Amino acid sequence: MNATEVRRAAPAAVLVLAIAGAAAWVLPAGDRPPLAETLVWSLLVMTAFAGWGGVVAFAVARDERVDLGLRVAWGASLVCSLGGLLMVPALMNRAAALLLVDAGVLLAIAELVRSRARVRSAGRFVLRFARRERRLAVLFAVGALVIAIHYLAGIAEPHTNPYDDDIAYFGFVKKLLATGTVIEPFSFRRLSALGGQTLFVAMVWLRSAAPQANTFDRSICFLLVVLLVLGHRSRGRRLSPLVLVATLALLVTTPFTGINTASWWSGIAFFLALYRTISWAANDEGRAPWKNALPLALVAACVTTLRQNYLPVPVFVFAASYGFRLWHQRTRRALVEPLWTAGLTIACLAPWLVASWQSNRTLLYPIMAGTFNRALALSASDWGFWREVKLNVWTFLEGIPNRAVVFFIVAAAFLREREQRRPLGAYVIGAAGGFFALVHGLNAGDPGNVGRYAVGYVIALVLAVVLAAGTTRPRGSRAQVALGIVLVASAAHVLHEHANLHRYYNRVFEHVEQLANQSRSREAREPPEAGLYGRLQSTVPAGERLAVLLDEPYHLDWRKNPIWNLDMPGYSSPAPGMPFFQGSEKLESYLRGTGVRYLAYVRPDHSRYHYRREYWIGILVDEMEIWRAFAPYLIDFMDSLAAITARHKVLFDDRGLVVVDLEEAR
Repeated sequence: MNATEVRRAAPAAVLVLAIAGAAAWVLPAGDRPPLAETLVWSLLVMTAFAGWGGVVAFAVARDERVDLGLRVAWGASLVCSLGGLLMVPALMNRAAALLLVDAGVLLAIAELVRSRARVRSAGRFVLRFARRERRLAVLFAVGALVIAIHYLAGIAEPHTNPYDDDIAYFGFVKKLLATGTVIEPFSFRRLSALGGQTLFVAMVWLRSAAPQANTFDRSICFLLVVLLVLGHRSRGRRLSPLVLVATLALLVTTPFTGINTASWWSGIAFFLALYRTISWAANDEGRAPWKNALPLALVAACVTTLRQNYLPVPVFVFAASYGFRLWHQRTRRALVEPLWTAGLTIACLAPWLVASWQSNRTLLYPIMAGTFNRALALSASDWGFWREVKLNVWTFLEGIPNRAVVFFIVAAAFLREREQRRPLGAYVIGAAGGFFALVHGLNAGDPGNVGRYAVGYVIALVLAVVLAAGTTRPRGSRAQVALGIVLVASAAHVLHEHANLHRYYNRVFEHVEQLANQSRSREAREPPEAGLYGRLQSTVPAGERLAVLLDEPYHLDWRKNPIWNLDMPGYSSPAPGMPFFQGSEKLESYLRGTGVRYLAYVRPDHSRYHYRREYWIGILVDEMEIWRAFAPYLIDFMDSLAAITARHKVLFDDRGLVVVDLEEAR
């Protein structure tokens, strides 16, 4: 290799050495500073996604330039499909997760070596831009710093939801890494989600812990959204610096309204990736049908696994997109790609559906109820047409963390798309259909809670409008009006939210400093509850079935015992169904019939949050019907546990945590 070739390969070589050094530091087991460890590991996970995405890009667009954002999204979607496939035979454990990351990193390194000329070209473009546009370069450098701060903020954010994360979601992650799957027939949260978010959180958890559980959603997926924005092109046109700055300002000022580690930014990221992938397919109608269909199917299947209510959106998007295309082509050949897309999407989703059947006897909740208790309906008892209209409007106006959404939709109406697929029009139809379906299915909820489930595809819609307006050739007045509305709406959103920024950044720097000052020792960082739960589990023989109703069951060793989490008693249970309001003897007989001998629970007067009896007594008169209906079930279950405990041998009773042997009488 001569000197010229060395210079050309130098940028790629530097990146390869950085990736290899990061992997060598973080992969071996050991104690490391938690902030640095999670930062390096999360970036390594993103690198692995990019590596797997390179495989997809090589298969469908070998001679095209696929930007980094799409590669990461396609790769994460491929990993999601592989993870679902491994869950069916219970092989998606810690070793498998590490293997997926390691293999992805190696693929990314191989892609860097193969594309070293493109890496050098990208580096030269950045340097030329910095020399020619120094003021803009400084502005973008400040933007990069703000994005980095937001990335660290997600890692350092310590707040999770004890009513969701502690009692269920963290346990799912630990169970997946320990057993290779998540079989939870008594869990409503497992019933109502396929588990893609759990898989991704588990991949980050390999080198982090519960306090850094927000890393995947609030750091990795936030950065993925940024990459998808930066890489967007339409017919060769990129976003102008003005539109790019406006878009990034939108992102960093969007208030986080999530209340747990469930999908929020991940929904935005993968729905935006779906729009970007449709736009990519629309830019070249000459590809083989399967080449367009494969990335579309991967992303659609992945986003569906994140939240069950996301499913209608890709269905409506594909129906609209292919409908527009068929209207233009009207040939039999135009039917080939939709069939490929439908078949590949079903194939990518199938393992997740099988895993759902293994756990809760449903292939598609709520269409197939499975272990769900139909007596606890999620719809309002006094539902009516005008009430649903009101909830739709109220949720749209108050449940979405962008008060200017309606103006972005108006801007979309002014845009004329030349592509046969109408990517933006199809996505608007899909998001609207998903929103109406969500409100109809959860009409017993309130706008804040219902809106959280719609944030992913609605905020992605806002970004899609910005990308479409920013890359449309402004020859006509309609395009100029659309771009003007987008810029004004973006400015209005930023002005509306700027008052909260100083509080947000004060909190961010405080959290980052706290995490940076934590001990390197994992043992020293373990909360005292971990030892308490360890003592509790030591009273149960290894291999024996254990059913739990605990505040923090994720502290348990999921490899030692097959554990069933009862997190929301009443919503989900295997046939013939858990008996309620029939006395404790019936409940005890049912549990023994399902193979449960040992029962662990927290006494209602010692529970710190979810299982406090007096709390649920108050909920009986709560304004939200969905909780009023559930409260009697949990109260009855708590009372039955107390009666069962009075009849049977207690193996453990400390700080309100109790273990009962259902085979041994007192």
